[in-house]
Formats: sequence, C-alpha cells, structure tokens
Amino acid sequence: MKRHGKNRAATLLLCALLALAGLLAGCGAGEEAAEPAAASWRLIVATDLHYLAPSLTDHGELFWQVMEAGDGKVTEFCEEITDAFLAEVEAARPDALILTGDLSFNGEKESHLALAEKLAAVEEAGVPVLVLPGNHDLYRRCYSFMGEEGKRTETVDAEGFEEIYRDFGFAEAISRDSDSLSYAAQLTEDIRLLMLDANTFHDFCSLSEVTLDWIEDQLALAEAEGQRVLAACHQNLYQHSMFGSGYVLGCSEKLQALLERHRVPLLLSGHLHIQHRMSEGGVTEIATSALTMGACQYGVLEAEGDALRYETRAVDVAAWAGEQGLEDERLLDFAAYAMGRMERRTRAQAERQLAAAGFSGETLSRLTEYACALNNGYFSGNLTKLPELDPDGELQRIWEESNTFFGGYFASLSKELGRDHTRWEWVKPAP
Repeated sequence: MKRHGKNRAATLLLCALLALAGLLAGCGAGEEAAEPAAASWRLIVATDLHYLAPSLTDHGELFWQVMEAGDGKVTEFCEEITDAFLAEVEAARPDALILTGDLSFNGEKESHLALAEKLAAVEEAGVPVLVLPGNHDLYRRCYSFMGEEGKRTETVDAEGFEEIYRDFGFAEAISRDSDSLSYAAQLTEDIRLLMLDANTFHDFCSLSEVTLDWIEDQLALAEAEGQRVLAACHQNLYQHSMFGSGYVLGCSEKLQALLERHRVPLLLSGHLHIQHRMSEGGVTEIATSALTMGACQYGVLEAEGDALRYETRAVDVAAWAGEQGLEDERLLDFAAYAMGRMERRTRAQAERQLAAAGFSGETLSRLTEYACALNNGYFSGNLTKLPELDPDGELQRIWEESNTFFGGYFASLSKELGRDHTRWEWVKPAP
C-alpha cells in the first residue's frame, strides 16, 4: 500500500505537468488552439460465452440433465455459436473485440485453452482481442460431462488465467493494477479503455481500495492527456430489476462517483445474461446479453466524432452452418431453436407456478404465453411488443397478484414494458 501511494503521487504529479505543458503550449499562439476532431472507430463487445470445450462432454444423459436444469443456455452448440461469432468479427474487422467475462462454462482450464486458440486466430486476422475474467472463470469446482458421472477437471486461478490469455489485453496493457487483473488499454490515439476485474480471491464482486486508487490515477492521467475513457467490467454498476446481491459491485457508489467526476460516459458489462441499459447521473451502463443464450447477441459500439452509438446483432448461426455445409436442422433454423430452448424452460416454470396457485384452463394458457413473451423480450432487450399482447394490462396485473415467484419477477419488470434496450446513442455534452 505504501509503495502504491508513492506511485499514485507520481502519477498525479505527471498529470499536473502534462496539463501545465498543454497550457504553456497554447500561450503566445495568437489564438486559442482548436480541439482536435475525435476519430471514428468501432468495437464489438460480447460476454458470457460460457464456452465448454468439446473434449469435456459427450452430450450424453448427464450433460442434458445439467442443461435442462440451467437457465436456457444453448451449450450443446457453444462451439458452433462461438465459431460463427468469431467469423463475423473477422469479417467486420472492428478496432477491437472486447469480451467481458464468463468466457468458460464454469472455469475449466481445458475450455480456456481451447477458446484462447480460437481468439489467437482472430488476432492473426488483424483484430485485437481484450478479455476480462468473470465469476465463472476462476477458482471454480468444475467438471467434465462424460458418461453417467461427472469428473473433476482442472480450473485456473488469476495467474493461470493471465498466462492463458496473456496476448489478449494483458501483454499490451499501458497500465496494470497491482491488486487484480484490471488493466488499461489504448484503443485509439484518443480513446482509453479501463478493463476492471472484480473477481479476485479476496474481493468477489467488488474492487479493492487499491484498485479504486489505480482507477482514479488512470482517469486523472487520461484527462490530463485529453483522452476519452470508457470502462468495462463483468459485474454490474447498477441494480437491474431484481438482480442485486452478487450482481452489483460492492463498491458501485464509489466507482460511479469516480466515473462521473471524470466524465466517463459508458461502462460495458455482462453477468446478468440479459440485454439491459441503465443511466444514473452521467454514466450509462449497458449489460450485453449472454452470447450463447436466447437471441445469441453481441453489441457493436461505434463512434463518429463526439457521438457514440451501440446496437445489438444476433449471431447468424444458420448462415454460418450453411457455409460450412452442415445439415443439422437445429442449426439451419437456429434462431428459432435457441429461443425455443429458453421458452420451453419458461413455459414449464410458469405452468407449474400457475397450477400451484389455482389457475387452469384458458386463463393458465394465456398467462403462460404472456410469460414466455415477457421473459424472451426481457433477455433479448426488446419489450416493445408486450403492450400489443396485453393492451389493457390484464395479464400483467394477474401475474403480479398471483403470489408466485414469476409474479414478483414480472412486477419488477413493469417499468420495462414497451422499452428497447438494444440501441443507445450518446453525444458529448457541450463544455
């Protein structure tokens, strides 16, 4: 800590000197120097791949027991989804690909190694890759899914994660935090990205004071150099609907204050598996939905001058499968298959809860259809069609009064009805 304090003091002194140098450079110029025009750039961001190496499963009975008990991830096709996605990244040639954690299914070293090999091909194609760990990537009890019983398989710690993914952000970092895997990356000449790791062994779902001090130093330095800063983290800055404990960073208020003070407009996150956007103060958080679930989406963030634009795109697995000559009907109609997996789980839970609450017949059927549409819309980030399905709000009201888990869950989403979280635009405010 003492050494860190000295480094911080040196950083702040450098910031002051840089600011003074800029001021002196403008003196005697005869007129005020014009601020350079912001450059155009494009990033692709994805999260929660939950990639499982093919060598760890036989797709047998045990595998399907685990999948059917899950949240609807299409893990049986994670290989195809990942390959199709990375092919789209290579074709789009963004300035960088950002992966904000939960890269592996549950921390398997074998999955990390297999995914890193795929990412190396993306970098060889000319697209820099920047990664962060998520809560499913480190220090896990993980298993293979072979035969009737799962077998323990090797996981990784922070050092092992960095070793595997060294070439995807860590080696090129312009600054490293001493207390986590957080780092700063220079995206363009005037854009700096803070990749924030909240998955340390001693501080799960939070950032330590040491890391917060490092963040403050980086923000001050970037400001002195006239750089715009964006941030990324696996866990969340804000509470999105019901997702509180275990999702929201323990230091969220401190981090938000730092980002606002230094006019950081955007933090990219994941963890929730939903597509959602929130703005408080001057900072917007966009949680991109899980790549291997539901709509199988990723985000595209573009800048044009002082404007930022974000929108989601679904991985076109069907087109990729056709190009590969694959004949699996599930792949060739993949969008319907993936959403159907999620809908089937929602339907089973809704019917069970409604029956236990005394509903039956046509009422149960209508409430179930509404539940499927609401849950699918929430996870994909687009609830604009919900008012059409329930124009007078009757189904929403019945669910909220049903005294079921889904009733409370859907009540927390009442303000989301009619909203679209798949797009966002921002223009730098006037000074």
